[in-house]
This record gives sequence, structure tokens and C-alpha cells, in this order.
Amino acid sequence: MGGSLYWFIDLVNHLGSAAFGGSPPNNTPVQPDSFQSFAEVLLKTGFTRILGGMALAAVLAAPLVSTPALAEDKDVVDYRINLMKTLGEQAAAIGKIMQGKVAYTDNLAIHTDTIANTIDAALKAFEPKIVGGTAKGEIWDNWADFKDRFVKLQAAARDVSAAARSGGMAAAQPKLQGMFTCKACHDTYRTK
Repeated sequence: MGGSLYWFIDLVNHLGSAAFGGSPPNNTPVQPDSFQSFAEVLLKTGFTRILGGMALAAVLAAPLVSTPALAEDKDVVDYRINLMKTLGEQAAAIGKIMQGKVAYTDNLAIHTDTIANTIDAALKAFEPKIVGGTAKGEIWDNWADFKDRFVKLQAAARDVSAAARSGGMAAAQPKLQGMFTCKACHDTYRTK
């Protein structure tokens, strides 16, 4: 080990003492004579305290550094796509029931409840402004309108569900038209 290493160890020793209070042992530079003793010197001189302090500062500063969270953004977009597919699948199931292609009229309330509940999740998923998938930036430019459309669809779904539970298909069928306003929203807020 050359002489330049000794002055560095001495400097680190004094800096560590100044930064963390206390003084180096005997206030004398330490001279290692082997790798093992060099490691011991680093431990004794406070060098590890400086490195630990630097590591702690890096960890504390990490949340302050703004970096694009591309993987997270993709996950949010994928999540929203799944929610919108859920809405579409439930609407398709309701369509099959209404057209008489399946005889599961008792499930109408289940499908409309699923739509209402999915809207809660979808609204939260669209809150962060992350353009992607088929979502246009106009969603966040016109957030009040976008949210209002979802809220109206949710209210219509709950209305249909209540009607289906209390009066069956005959009571629910006239209310279904209020639910299928998807195209108007898609024309405004979804890319083709």
C-alpha cells in the first residue's frame, strides 16, 4: 500500500470524526500492513460510518428523484383495459339475456351489479393521468365529464339491478336503455 493511501485514511478518519462527533483513536494516523489490517483500519477510522451515512442519504433521497415509472404505467394501463373489458363482457352477457339467446334472466341483477362495482374500480384506475392503451388524453382534460358519464352509468346499472330484483325482467327491461351509452363515451374518450 502506497503513501497516498495513508493520507486518504487519515482524511477519512478526521472527516468521519467531524461528521459523527468523537475523535479518531489516539488522533494518530493508522498504517495498515496487510489487507486484513487495512480492513480493520477502515472499521476503526470511521470510514464505514461515512459510507453508511452516504448509503442512508441515498436511500432517503431516492423517493425525491423523479424517474418515469414505465413498468408501473404499463401495469396501470393493462389494469384499466381489464376493467373496461369486464364492463364490455357484462354488457355482452346482458345483451344475450335481453335477446333471449340464453335463459339466465335471473342473472341480470348480477351482471348489472358487476358493472356498478367495476365502475368504482375503473374511476380509481383512471385518476392518475397515464395515457395509454385506447385512452385519450381528453379523459383528464375533461375529467368532470368523463367521471360524470361513469357515475351516470353506475346509477343506471344500480337502477336496473334493483328493478330486476324486485320485478324481474319485465321491470328491468325498460330501464336498460339508460345503461347502453358506451358508444358516446368511446367516441369522445377512446382511440379507435
